Amino acid sequence: MIVLRSLMSPVAAALAAAMFATVALPPLAQARVIATEDVAGPTLAAAAAAQEARASLLGVIAREDVQARLRSLGVEPGEAAARVRALSDAEAVAAAQRLPTDPAGQDAAGALIGAALVIFLVLLVTDLLGLTDIFPFTRNAR
Repeated sequence: MIVLRSLMSPVAAALAAAMFATVALPPLAQARVIATEDVAGPTLAAAAAAQEARASLLGVIAREDVQARLRSLGVEPGEAAARVRALSDAEAVAAAQRLPTDPAGQDAAGALIGAALVIFLVLLVTDLLGLTDIFPFTRNAR
């Protein structure tokens, strides 16, 4: 009986503290109604933008002139459309944003010719100014 009394006071103190904590402390969680826009607003907007971007890209692929060009390059239009559908949301939005600003019909050969022309002009000007001695036709007859 003495052993029980010596155990009762610590047990009673712990139970009293637990009951006080459950009643006196404010709850950590609050229940309230949350609007869908508060939770998924940016996600829904991003998904809608990605869907709109994909639709825009697929609309470009559906054009006859684009399909003819794709076939001339060896790409089937159905395969190109499947690749557009397989793009991630971020890739689809980025491609749709770049589409109006990308130059149409520019290829690597055109860029190479432009770079060679710029290099030639720079060397010609430096040769005319006497800074280099590359082209024989720029020298004065002596």
